[in-house]
Amino acid sequence: MSKLIIRAKQFAERAHAGQVRKLNDEPFMNHPTNVASTLKGAGFDETVVAAGYLHDVVEDTAVTITEISEQFGEKVTSLVEANTENMKLPWRERKEQTIMNARKGSMEVKALIAADKKDNLSNILKYEKQMGERVWSAFSKGKHDQCWYYSSVLEAIFQNVASKEIPPFFLEYKKLVDQLQQLIMKK
Repeated sequence: MSKLIIRAKQFAERAHAGQVRKLNDEPFMNHPTNVASTLKGAGFDETVVAAGYLHDVVEDTAVTITEISEQFGEKVTSLVEANTENMKLPWRERKEQTIMNARKGSMEVKALIAADKKDNLSNILKYEKQMGERVWSAFSKGKHDQCWYYSSVLEAIFQNVASKEIPPFFLEYKKLVDQLQQLIMKK
């Protein structure tokens, strides 16, 4: 593991210390670790993997984008920024911004967003099997809005990408979105 990746992982561990996931009591840090692992496994460079560890620190902790820039440089910062929602905006506007970033972003931006959403949706679907409809109460918007969002991100990440450039985990994410859509249609 490169020094940059190790520093990013340690920084994220400190920033997310004590935080847990919405649907269970598992450490929040499991999520950025999964995202970074997905990106590393797909062959992305150290800056993208580092951004995988850091992608939620500005949104979910007291860390600022300026601190990320000072610690990790311009490329990591631009990736983190593309995946950070402005929490002052209403839910729909925040999600539309992420969709636009996924649509217009570089392959690295698309990959970070896709790896993040893949892990989140995988977690939701796993707990939906255990909790049923109650799983949706953990979120500010219900299953239909969530389905719109994850489906829209899926469409956006594939835009302007040649089929030979598609990382395999994009297709894994597509399968999860298909499962979510089927779940919505059943109920």
